[in-house]
Amino acid sequence: MKRKTGKWLKISLVALLAIILAGAGVVYAFVIKRPTQIAEYADTKPHKWNKVELGDNVRSSDGSEYYLLTKKGSSRNWIIFFSGGGVSWDAPSAASPMKITNILTGKDPGNYFANLPFYMLTLLDGIMADRPENPFREWNVAYIPYSTGDFHIGNRIAKYPEKDGSSLIVNYNGRNNVLSSLDWIYEHAVQPDKLLIAGESAGGFGSAFWAPEIAGHYKDAEIYQYSDSSFLYSDKWPGVVDNEWHADFKENFGYPAAADLIGAAVRGNSRQMADGTVFLQSYSLYDEILTHFENKINDKAPVSSQSDAAAWSGRMTSAVRELAKTIPNYVYFVTDDGLDAKNGTTSHTFATRDVLFKTEEDGVRLADWLDDIINKRQKYSVGGKLLSAPADEGERAEKKGAPEVSGAMKGGE
Repeated sequence: MKRKTGKWLKISLVALLAIILAGAGVVYAFVIKRPTQIAEYADTKPHKWNKVELGDNVRSSDGSEYYLLTKKGSSRNWIIFFSGGGVSWDAPSAASPMKITNILTGKDPGNYFANLPFYMLTLLDGIMADRPENPFREWNVAYIPYSTGDFHIGNRIAKYPEKDGSSLIVNYNGRNNVLSSLDWIYEHAVQPDKLLIAGESAGGFGSAFWAPEIAGHYKDAEIYQYSDSSFLYSDKWPGVVDNEWHADFKENFGYPAAADLIGAAVRGNSRQMADGTVFLQSYSLYDEILTHFENKINDKAPVSSQSDAAAWSGRMTSAVRELAKTIPNYVYFVTDDGLDAKNGTTSHTFATRDVLFKTEEDGVRLADWLDDIINKRQKYSVGGKLLSAPADEGERAEKKGAPEVSGAMKGGE
């Protein structure tokens, strides 16, 4: 009876997966957003995504196509946004790219996107959204996709040996993809009044790394560099960026890599970029995904516990405190909104998700914080009470008290 039950269970699961995949096909045909492809940017319609082909020097990690996505607004301002999508740091991690079938079957989703997901545009919301409450709705957008696992900076074709004697080819081609994207951006983003160089997760690193290069091209613009959910601490980073990705990090970016890679970028950029540049970061206090990846990179069990999330949080908040003390134009938004008290974790990224308009800390919505700083020139930080040393993690899971805005006083520079 057990054998018969097991057989029918397998048949049922296969049938269920087939239904899901068939449904996905219907969704792809009727719901999935796809960009137009118009040769001249001037001919594109406002608020419609357009696909820009960039030539022969660009490719995804698996060798498949790569392209830039753009969207036209009515203002002179521009967002240059670096997409996130995981990371590959050695041969084993490179051998496990993200796959939708892994997600559907409940497996570990993988480490990085090896090609551009067909559903990418469908997931974009937040500051990318065509909705009235988006304070950046009328900004022009250049969206730099991410499918190379190298934080947008790699310059190597890696050949990892496989058990059968063949080689896994991984194109760490982030640098060429960005440079080709910037060629198009520099030609079409002419004299912006304000420029937001932003990114989330892996793209938050990329936006920080490339900010001085981009800002140097736009010396008359107000520059804002925003990294959302981009803290991963590991002593491996200096070796990874140069030995694995061949990024020539210090030569290309002007400062050495460090275990706190995003912190090194902010400190390096504060020395290299104009005094008026504003550096922004946002974090979810117990980020489940970043905890998971930090464990993996540091050779710990990938299934993270509540204590792992608390430990990650302690490192992140310590890094934020240090930047706030030493970088004059640095502001942060740290929140435990949406805390799962049972698991002790919070969600990952805000910038291109609808939670941008829902997430609130100290009585301030994240969307309003960005709007205040970038559009209204009111610099202040939010969530300072969450940066205190984590003496009692249980207290952090309790209901938050009265609103309190921290950091620079709201309402002026």
